[in-house]
Amino acid sequence: EAAVAADPAYGRIICRCESVPEAEILEAIRRPLGATTLDGVKRRARAGMGRCQGGFCAPRVLELLSRELGVPQTELTKFGGASRILSGTLGEMAEPQPRAAQERTGETHA
Repeated sequence: EAAVAADPAYGRIICRCESVPEAEILEAIRRPLGATTLDGVKRRARAGMGRCQGGFCAPRVLELLSRELGVPQTELTKFGGASRILSGTLGEMAEPQPRAAQERTGETHA
């Protein structure tokens, strides 16, 4: 209770499986040589190591990484290099594809 009173982020559980609060994830990102990838947060704070393997918490961890690092979520990676997690936003993915792309992928919209 004292930790939550001092910093409400300790009261916001991000990873339910491992009971990891937002404050621990932020600390993992902000500290010297902090996490810059999804797996970096996983190794430092255990968010994503539980039963669901990040199925519940990964989107929220990505939001925190994006906000803290000042980069779009589409630029974040799972473990660095070319391990991109998102190739675009949901809005971009929902946009109709050009006719040539539909024919190439076999998709048609009636």
